[in-house]
Amino acid sequence: MTDIEVVRGEIQPWTDYSSYRRPAGGDALLALLADALPAKAARTLIAGPHSHELIKLATARSERVTVLLRSVSDATDLREAFPDPEVTVVAGALDGLADGPYDLVIAADGLDRVLGYDSPALTWPQRAELVRALAGPDAVVLIGVENEFALTGLYDRRPVDARHGDDEWRPLHDDPERPTSPDQVLAALPGARLFASFDAAGETHTLLDAAAAAGTRPGRPAARLALEGLAAAAAHTPLVAPIATGAEAAARAGLLGAVAPGWLAVLGPAGATHTAYTATHSLDLGEQGWTVGDRVIPDTVSAETELFRLAAAEDVPGFRAYAARVDSFPLDDLYPAGGGFVRGVTEAPAGAGHDELLAAAWFRFRDRLVAAHRRHPWPPWMVESDDLVTTWLGMSGVEATPELLARGRELAAEFAGPVAEEPDVATALADAEEDRKRAKELAGKVFGLERTLRFRDQSLKTREAQLRKLRDELRQYRTSPVLKLHDTAKKVAKIRHPKQFARAVKKKLKG
Repeated sequence: MTDIEVVRGEIQPWTDYSSYRRPAGGDALLALLADALPAKAARTLIAGPHSHELIKLATARSERVTVLLRSVSDATDLREAFPDPEVTVVAGALDGLADGPYDLVIAADGLDRVLGYDSPALTWPQRAELVRALAGPDAVVLIGVENEFALTGLYDRRPVDARHGDDEWRPLHDDPERPTSPDQVLAALPGARLFASFDAAGETHTLLDAAAAAGTRPGRPAARLALEGLAAAAAHTPLVAPIATGAEAAARAGLLGAVAPGWLAVLGPAGATHTAYTATHSLDLGEQGWTVGDRVIPDTVSAETELFRLAAAEDVPGFRAYAARVDSFPLDDLYPAGGGFVRGVTEAPAGAGHDELLAAAWFRFRDRLVAAHRRHPWPPWMVESDDLVTTWLGMSGVEATPELLARGRELAAEFAGPVAEEPDVATALADAEEDRKRAKELAGKVFGLERTLRFRDQSLKTREAQLRKLRDELRQYRTSPVLKLHDTAKKVAKIRHPKQFARAVKKKLKG
């Protein structure tokens, strides 16, 4: 096994592979690289920490691969994982490497984990210039760019100095030259094709063409892809407000691509790429809509968004008429086309019947309606129970049974999506306000019950006094001469033969 090479700027001991932010990777990124990378590159440079799967893909597409890591320990571990002599592992900083040119340069992790403690305070454009200097004139270059204007950063409730731990060292000095918008990235990297990158702690969840992200609007397929990516990126971040609220506002303003967690710039003669990449699908946007395989998804507003709008307007007849047309799952990935609907990329649960899927769709709709605190015309007691889902199922022409409701609730729970580790501040405050209202209502009920109990207690005391008075009167009556006379009269009244009784008394007296 060949030893690692060391250049200026190495860090020891250190690791970029076990920190909170994982090395660049993920199925979406691998799918894009499979399209963009040349069939066979002579020399490839991978700068910064990247997943082993990504390095394997680059190795399959290259004759020789050089991996640059700033950590000596990471480089040693990677050398053991890739003993192939055609893979060169270098420990050091980007400014210490000078063995170009390369035909393919991959820096998908960005340019923040390529410098060491002893490296000069290079600005982002200076680091990008180092990368381009290592690339040949016809090289394919991929550079990840972190967005300081991302919603996940703007909504992060932690102070700036607490967002990176000791195991995630990066240059923390202010860099006014760092690009923080798609236009600035394109100005810094002319000729690049730009993808909005939505990653969950370093692992790419969704890649969406920046122009498509800027052109979409709330409820459309591209907005849904971006919103799912943002939710995954924000799942481990304590927020001040729900990420979906800001994402919908950004989509209405045409700025969804500008508030992504980052971007991936592709420069040079790369292969043909798709408009969007997820872990399971590659999508293309055309005049007819979004193409997924041999299917076409119309670029229209989803059924869920339209139902949200009808509910907010308290248009119950309109909601009922629209609900009567709904026939599939889920509503947030169901798009009107002609007189019916076309399902998006979400796969329905296998083995579920039509009524079960419809019940799951309405349960999911109710959960998302309540979680976002959206306006609607239905009373609280219907929302808190299954009555509302039963009503919606009736609008869709399905009779709700206890078994159907239980099955629908179970299927909806399987598609709940990522759950934030900590609730955002706005949701916590809204829930606290709801709890205060509920506590006030319960306090009123308790007051009413206490008042009723006091009235009943007073009534019982009055009755007890009356009973005691009756007992005293009865006791006096039992010892009165009138009662004795009454008892004697009763006994006398029982004598049927007075003459015989008189003779018996005389005989008794004589004896």
